[in-house]
Amino acid sequence: MAKTISLFLMDGKANGRIKCTITGRSGVIFKIPRKDLGKSKDRDELKYDGVYFLLGEEDGREKIYVGQASSRKNGKGILGRLSEHDRNGEKNFWTEAIVFTTTDNSFGSTEIKWLENKFCNMAIKAARCDVTNGNEPPPGNISEEKQSELEEHVEFVLLILSAIGYKIFEPKKVSQPPPVVNSGEEIFQLSRKIKTLGRTVNAQMKRTSTGYKVLAGSDISPLDAEKLSTPMKKLRHSEKVMNGKLLEDVEFSSPSGAAQFVLGGTADGPREWKLNGVSLKNFLQ
Repeated sequence: MAKTISLFLMDGKANGRIKCTITGRSGVIFKIPRKDLGKSKDRDELKYDGVYFLLGEEDGREKIYVGQASSRKNGKGILGRLSEHDRNGEKNFWTEAIVFTTTDNSFGSTEIKWLENKFCNMAIKAARCDVTNGNEPPPGNISEEKQSELEEHVEFVLLILSAIGYKIFEPKKVSQPPPVVNSGEEIFQLSRKIKTLGRTVNAQMKRTSTGYKVLAGSDISPLDAEKLSTPMKKLRHSEKVMNGKLLEDVEFSSPSGAAQFVLGGTADGPREWKLNGVSLKNFLQ
């Protein structure tokens, strides 16, 4: 179905603030550079309830934070929350914000909590940016009818973002062949269901004379546990990994290090890695 998307350049330039709407829809999206927050105080829609995405780059990696704000809590809605982020410097990576709300302030606390959870999980699965949310936002409880309505809002957001050049929720299409396995090689498998991702991570590893090598083509969970070491986090989010896939073999001194690299958290490697259902621990005895 044909749609008319309106992009209003609020400052008369493409790299300034942009208001995005679709004819017949109550949803409205604002793209606001961080430096232009002060110019937006007169926008009533930014005093409403809604969700927002903080975008920027740090240490050579694109980052995103997904948040929500309620006008009922501080009387200032989304703009008030963005101003807090601007002042406290806790998430200092961001250079612009994408805001999603409605022209009639029809979102309530339940709706914005569900949308925050939805977009956070979509960003994690897309793996285009490092998601800086410390914890997964709770989805709240909504009816089937309300979820169907909110899914339409999600489609609206994705359509608008695509139109203005943002693909933060679209997984990269990378064709990665499975690792080449020579006949007779001992190739250990790791398979674990990651509930937050809603899918299973599968990886392959083989023993070498110097350690344990995770093979190219293995799944790499994009989620990091808080206690994961900084060097391990950097390796997991380096150019060796793209769209949740390992692009080249990486060797570790221990099977647990190899498992932590794949899963992003504490892991008992000798038990996690298996060959034909038999754990590596039994091979090492």
